[in-house]
Amino acid sequence: MSKDTPNNVAVTSMPSYYWWLSMRLRLMTREYRSMIRLIVLFVLVSASVYTAAAQPYRGKLILPIRGVLDKDFVVVNHVDHDVNTNAIRDHGCGRQTYDGHQGTDFVLKSFRQMDSGVTVIAAAAGVVTAVVDTFPDRNKVSVVSRGYGNYVALLHPNGLATYYAHNRKGSAVVAVGDTVDVGEALALVGSSGNSEDPHVHFEVWQLVDPFEGGCSPTPSLWQDQPPYQTQLRVIDADVTTWPPSLDTIRERPPTATVVKQADSSITFWTLLQGVNPTDRLRIVWLDPELSEWFTYEAETGITSNYFYWWSWINRPERNGTWTCVLYANDTELLRKSFVVSDVVGISNSGVGDVSVTRHGDMLRIRNAATMSIEFFDARGRSIRTTPITDNDTAIILPDTRFMVFQILDNGKPIYRSVIH
Repeated sequence: MSKDTPNNVAVTSMPSYYWWLSMRLRLMTREYRSMIRLIVLFVLVSASVYTAAAQPYRGKLILPIRGVLDKDFVVVNHVDHDVNTNAIRDHGCGRQTYDGHQGTDFVLKSFRQMDSGVTVIAAAAGVVTAVVDTFPDRNKVSVVSRGYGNYVALLHPNGLATYYAHNRKGSAVVAVGDTVDVGEALALVGSSGNSEDPHVHFEVWQLVDPFEGGCSPTPSLWQDQPPYQTQLRVIDADVTTWPPSLDTIRERPPTATVVKQADSSITFWTLLQGVNPTDRLRIVWLDPELSEWFTYEAETGITSNYFYWWSWINRPERNGTWTCVLYANDTELLRKSFVVSDVVGISNSGVGDVSVTRHGDMLRIRNAATMSIEFFDARGRSIRTTPITDNDTAIILPDTRFMVFQILDNGKPIYRSVIH
């Protein structure tokens, strides 16, 4: 996710001067100097006020992201309650955090999902005290100096403040001084600042963990606190013919239901939660007779709530339905199937009576009337869907770099190819 703050701060009381100084240092970069006036709002909030400020919010906060928990997003990192360096402890006395983490990360499944536009919302009613909205938003590498990137800050009644960080560039829909209601849109989820994946980094200040647990000194501030997830489970998984790399998988490339002769490799990938260092993962590739073709197995060696793992093979010569099976500690978690066929690619190829040929910047499609064609860019995002109305149709390629198109029959992909 992100390493938003290099130093941890105790959740217990702290002198107001030091809290003010901490906040000032977090904001005082060249880009943020125009926000000096905001510090005045926080100087008045001392550690002695914190307890009183937090009390009215018991059971009041909603999750700061629009969608369904564990379907549209997952909770990955919590507040670190261990003030010692190189030691971590979350509110549940576990290790679902990292050293010095001062917030909670609500994480999307892919950059492709981020591109669809997922809304960051106010966890409680308040006044907007800061908006930063100009930083790049597709970061995949943690760089501490990038900090929050794009973020929105709210000040709530009784002195509580909340931060919503790593938003998409140019997505903020509020301005400093605006009053917002609980659940009101603030921006879109992004991966700006010190971020590796698209997520909302949510902080409550003075520093307080909104989660209740055995190692958290405060009661829950959530209306409906998300469960403490420790079970190893699948967040997402798929089969693709796109290159097997972490950057590619993070984009969530198109599903490969049919693997053609032009495809050089097949990748089965998965995104897991609740991974422990001793967990042993295994991916088994089965041929059309369900006999083992290839197996990749390894111990994770890491504690992670957001863990990518994949295996790939060269395209087999044998046609038919192939299957990938994922095991964790010898227990099957899921399986995915795909078809290897004789479809040869973009020139003089097709499925059934449908054929596609390329002529310069145009595609000629025959026998696909009443169907449609969908184009994807290099990041796996759908950029255009065009109806096919005639049995012999010429379609100009989109004026952008892209890698994949597919033909849909009643919304179901029947043909997919890469344009080189």
